[in-house]
Amino acid sequence: MKRGGRLRKFYNKKIVWSGNIVEVYEYDNSLVCGEVRNENGRAGMTVSDRSDSDRSKLYRNQVLTRARRDVRRLINANINAWGQVPKFLTLTFNKHITELEQANYEFKKFRQRLEYELKLKLKYVAVVEFTKKGRIHYHVVFFNLPYIQSNDLASIWRNGFIKINAISHVDNVGAYVTKYMTKDNDDERLKGKKSYFTSRGLKKPIEKYLNDEKEIAKVKDKLSHKKVYENQFENEYTGNILYTQYNLFRKSNKR
Repeated sequence: MKRGGRLRKFYNKKIVWSGNIVEVYEYDNSLVCGEVRNENGRAGMTVSDRSDSDRSKLYRNQVLTRARRDVRRLINANINAWGQVPKFLTLTFNKHITELEQANYEFKKFRQRLEYELKLKLKYVAVVEFTKKGRIHYHVVFFNLPYIQSNDLASIWRNGFIKINAISHVDNVGAYVTKYMTKDNDDERLKGKKSYFTSRGLKKPIEKYLNDEKEIAKVKDKLSHKKVYENQFENEYTGNILYTQYNLFRKSNKR
């Protein structure tokens, strides 16, 4: 089928590879490649049926849901891609800094100082979190950061307490990090602003769109012993969605 002179491609299955995490979506209704839908489901009445306030809240919820999903996938796609044990770093401020512009500027200067010290362009994903009192801090996954003593790192940060750990015990690092993203979908401090930011040149998740029942069944059968999660959702656009997640690093129960 054509639209605006273009041939539209339809699919009702999607596979997303993000490093060792594989996600499979199976939709009741067909979708069009390139159109943005809320693939996570749980939609109620249509947007047009809602009040202005409800539409605003729904939109904000969808924005942050997509942000968490994108961060999770991006981290998992890069966690083993840069030849270093990834590090999880928390950066806090001694001062009561609540303005994102000021905090982001300090993070930028820290990153520049650290890259100058290491003579290295860093690969990272940084997530913003607010304390209950509104103070900003950052959770950062560095994918290619070599060993550096925490005291030296704190001296380069210059703004307060830091905590750094090598990530070697978490199966789904993306999910581990996104739990720190703001829980309040109506947080005024993040409206119109990014809840995370990244370095350039990161590996991207790989997506494949299918209509072939046999091909998706073959993939699921091959990965069946790696399955970690499965659920069904309802969505106003796509009907029922069957979602299955696999972890390729999961140890097989087969003997």
